[in-house]
Amino acid sequence: MTEQYLNIAITGLSIHHSEELKTQLRNLIPQQYEIKWSTAADPTIDCLFIHENFYDTDGIQKIIQSRNFPWLKITKNTANENLIKENTLSLPIVNPQSFSDWILQHLLNANITEHHEQFFEVNPKKTPYKLEYFNKMLDKERHSKLHLFDTLGTIAIIDVQNNIAWLNTEREQAFTDSGFDYDIASTSSFMKVSRKQAYILSDWLWQFFWDSPLFLKEMAPEDGHFKIHMWPKPPLDADRKIIFQLSSCFIQGGKVSKIATQLNIPLETVQRFIAANIATNNISKINIWDKHFNPPEAPAATEDTGLIKSFFGKLRKKLGI
Repeated sequence: MTEQYLNIAITGLSIHHSEELKTQLRNLIPQQYEIKWSTAADPTIDCLFIHENFYDTDGIQKIIQSRNFPWLKITKNTANENLIKENTLSLPIVNPQSFSDWILQHLLNANITEHHEQFFEVNPKKTPYKLEYFNKMLDKERHSKLHLFDTLGTIAIIDVQNNIAWLNTEREQAFTDSGFDYDIASTSSFMKVSRKQAYILSDWLWQFFWDSPLFLKEMAPEDGHFKIHMWPKPPLDADRKIIFQLSSCFIQGGKVSKIATQLNIPLETVQRFIAANIATNNISKINIWDKHFNPPEAPAATEDTGLIKSFFGKLRKKLGI
């Protein structure tokens, strides 16, 4: 598609209502655009109008969720004529102002934005995966919902204020890569997630990043002193024990390399833990003189190991793990 053409599909309408809608579109879309009428199956369509009775069919849902284009359901509810409510346009269109505004905002502006994105694609901007990036993403004062995505497509939509996440249930990969990013969730974004089940954002997001070691490797610190704000709540899997061990240390504050040595855990694992907490905005850097985790010291190494085991044994009993 170029700036001279708009490929528009109309599906499920009678010939009479289809011609009525085509006439309105020809009148409202500037003459510089040539309209090409397509079918819903056309992979190049720029916009879809679908009769409300066919909207929930598997074929239409698959098309809408797999591609990014504006769409409207068409209804004959005359009580709402001239208005667009919940992505639904009512026929007949007597006063086309509302429809004209929708075309300008969702179809023509989207068309222009797509060309700008293609122009700048040759010089993509590297996303700075730093604590400030995630602090902004998870700002509790944020009133808008966010669309999380990567090179594999939509991951989820999150509501930070209400600590809710809605997931893309058709996504096979439960991890992310270096293409991870977020933006304000749009109406089309919501079509790519399931709202039948809401997840606790803080718990789901931590586990999601923990399961993305290649992504976390980009931001894992070589060393340093850190303190986590809250205990992560991992599910009952093989990593749960080690996550709780690391949490019990870093909830008090600790140095990455020292904790790795004290727990006899690979440094990469501790770095991955720190990176997961950075990605969920659940951590702060601390100074070397701040309070740190310090197990009781003993003269003999075997006794020291026994004391550490005793410490974690009591902790596991207290937490019931």
